[in-house]
Amino acid sequence: MIESVQEMKWSTLKRIAPNQVEEIFRRALLLERINAIGPVGRRTLAASMQLSEREVRAVAEALKEEGLILLNTTGMMLSPAGIKILPEVRSLCRSISGIHELEKDLKDKLCIPQLTVVPGDADQDRIVLIDLGRATAQVVESVLKDGMIIAVSGGSTMSEVAHAMAPAASHVMVVPARGGFGRMAQMQADAVAGELAQRIGGDCRLMHLPEGMDQETLSKAVKLPGVRATLALMRNADIILYGVGRAADMAQRRGLSLALRRQLQKEGAVGEALGEFYDINGRVVHQSPSLSSEVGTGKPGAMSIMAGAGEKKAEAILAGVRWHPPWALVVDEGAGRRILAMLSNQDNESESEEKQEAEP
Repeated sequence: MIESVQEMKWSTLKRIAPNQVEEIFRRALLLERINAIGPVGRRTLAASMQLSEREVRAVAEALKEEGLILLNTTGMMLSPAGIKILPEVRSLCRSISGIHELEKDLKDKLCIPQLTVVPGDADQDRIVLIDLGRATAQVVESVLKDGMIIAVSGGSTMSEVAHAMAPAASHVMVVPARGGFGRMAQMQADAVAGELAQRIGGDCRLMHLPEGMDQETLSKAVKLPGVRATLALMRNADIILYGVGRAADMAQRRGLSLALRRQLQKEGAVGEALGEFYDINGRVVHQSPSLSSEVGTGKPGAMSIMAGAGEKKAEAILAGVRWHPPWALVVDEGAGRRILAMLSNQDNESESEEKQEAEP
């Protein structure tokens, strides 16, 4: 039934029966959201979905009658029947919202083997970041094999990825892809690596080094036995898992001097990943002394998986793809649509310039 419906354009179905399609989408979206944050109360769910409590109550009652959700004192949660149809529900949501078309357009324009878009905009709804973490975890689990090494960076996005991971292979080693910086201990690469290893039932080797050391101190640190062993694993990582950040935000978090922050702005830095700041074309404008540059150097075929969420990060994500094209990219709808708009604008500008040059 789902597959036959998906063959039709949802725009056509909306013209035939707009109210029914809207109700279907609302029910499917509610199931997805309950799965992500449940058990959840009606008020919290209504705020998360930007619906009234009355609307949520009506949809929840309908889903309960169909046996797809359970209602108790802790809130709403999916029933076994609801969990069973969840993959089809997610696919349905993506079809109705046009996510499939967005994924295809981005994949073609960015030339990335694996590309996933999750609905929503993390800048507007924090829950979207949880969905992004889950989607990224699924990409990792789909390629993870026994005995592999995963190198993972820190940050809120990677923290959600780690939290969403589940056992998918045995004898997996997890290492941080960079040192620590900032004040939030749970977001550090060491902490994320430890969480990820625990979730998948793997082993973990930590770095215990801060970012921002000068080159001389870093050179001495890598000679320490513990650091040297972790570095060897980083170099031979099979999967490199990392997030991206806006250059201005990351420069502030890393405590860079005002003079250096101004220099980054002058050089056109828009994004940062694994210790490198780059401009919109992917050109590195500043590289902090870091062990991140060693990640995957011993494995030419290492799979890099980049994830980022929020329309505000679109420029940093696009620049990051140009900096080092990843094997897989996971973004949210807010970032994805903004990236597509940026690419379209650049294409239009290029066409305009070519026409001007062709004119006598």
